[in-house]
Amino acid sequence: MFALDKNKRTWLIVLLWLLLIPAIAYIAASDYKLSVMVVVGILGLSTCILCVMYYKLGFYIYIGITMILPMLERLSGSEMSTGVVMDGLLLCALLGCLLTRGDPTFRKVNFLKDPLLVTTYLYLLVIILQVANPYGFNPTGWAIFMRVIMRNVLFLLLALNVFNNMKDVHTFFKFWIALCTAAALYACMQQWFGLMPFEKAYMAKYPKLFNTTIILSGIRIFSFMSDAAAFGIIMACNIVICLILMTASIKTMSLPKKAVLLLVIIFHLLALGYSGTRTGYVMLPVGLMLFFIANLQKRNTILVAMGFGFVAMVILFGPFHGNPTIIRVRTAFLGKQDESVNVRDRNRAVAQPYIYSHPFGGGVMTTGGNALIFHRGHPLANLQTDNGYLRGVLETGWLGLILMVANFYFLIQIAVSNFFKLRNELDKLLMIGIAAAVFEMSLAQYTQDASTLVESAIMLNAFTAILLKIKYLYT
Repeated sequence: MFALDKNKRTWLIVLLWLLLIPAIAYIAASDYKLSVMVVVGILGLSTCILCVMYYKLGFYIYIGITMILPMLERLSGSEMSTGVVMDGLLLCALLGCLLTRGDPTFRKVNFLKDPLLVTTYLYLLVIILQVANPYGFNPTGWAIFMRVIMRNVLFLLLALNVFNNMKDVHTFFKFWIALCTAAALYACMQQWFGLMPFEKAYMAKYPKLFNTTIILSGIRIFSFMSDAAAFGIIMACNIVICLILMTASIKTMSLPKKAVLLLVIIFHLLALGYSGTRTGYVMLPVGLMLFFIANLQKRNTILVAMGFGFVAMVILFGPFHGNPTIIRVRTAFLGKQDESVNVRDRNRAVAQPYIYSHPFGGGVMTTGGNALIFHRGHPLANLQTDNGYLRGVLETGWLGLILMVANFYFLIQIAVSNFFKLRNELDKLLMIGIAAAVFEMSLAQYTQDASTLVESAIMLNAFTAILLKIKYLYT
């Protein structure tokens, strides 16, 4: 086949596809399940080939499919090995990157001396050394944890080959905001018209997966993402980025584009409210605070601050007393501590003696529900940390916690440094937007294990790649 010229190969491929149509129809008539498997296999193989041939396209395919995988799982009506799909797509894109030798700008990154990358290497070393932790080591649990870490590292390496100039960065943000706006629109439909039948059936079949989704005021909306917490955190980060972009001058961003961006912000705000993620509510003012400090001299910044403050005051103190979404927003800022907060405080108090007596941690996957699977009988088993920092110090010790905090610090430091060194207004706003989003994530890590969620990990690693490439290419 490969000895044929290009035109003959094209006609041969078309002929094969035409022959597949009646073949699939015949299989579907005889065995429905087999036909579904054949169609899925063909689509999967085609997607993998695309990822290998065009690794930049594979990067976006990986993000898009990973974000909607939870919905596909609910459509199937049963739990699937979604990690296998993610790993397969990522490895195909990486293979394509290796075959084309990536991009020359990849070599400009100082992989040996950059502080952000050094903290990543050290954290990997800490996880590897956990195999010798005397307090808790399970080969299966460690392998699963390491697999997730390596997936993030490989995604970062792929992203460093994708972002080769500011045009690539602009393309990513257009794609990311469009994808998340679709998620916000779907969330609004879930709230206004109710969940789809397949979603209700999946919740009824696996109620334990939705323990935190069903609350007294109703159902926390999760869109097509894994859960309401991940969805709310993503929405909060995007709202801050979009609000920051709204402060651009008319020369940089026209009024029609700002009108579209305002519509995007409205849908994101509604989706965040419907998600019931109180962490996301608190993230908004914290993320904007960093931007306001860096841009107090700009008139547009002051106008956005005034507008945001007015909307916040209306929500917190307006005459709305029957809306469950507004009530939940108010409890994040004005309400007294409820039982869920008290439980978290008690868990932290219980964990403190263990932290002091185990400076190297109790081993990975030894907290929460994971411990009941891999470390039954462990002192931390079923201890729900609800805190990324607490989980980090309990499982990997003080060194793991320090490296986690250092990673957030260096991300914000590089973003702010890029902001002051770049000259183009839109590029500057994107840099400070990333800084604000990462600052939000560092706060969310205190109340959620935010950085390890699939969706937020994709966002953080993409931001990391952008910041590093801009640092070495432009500043």
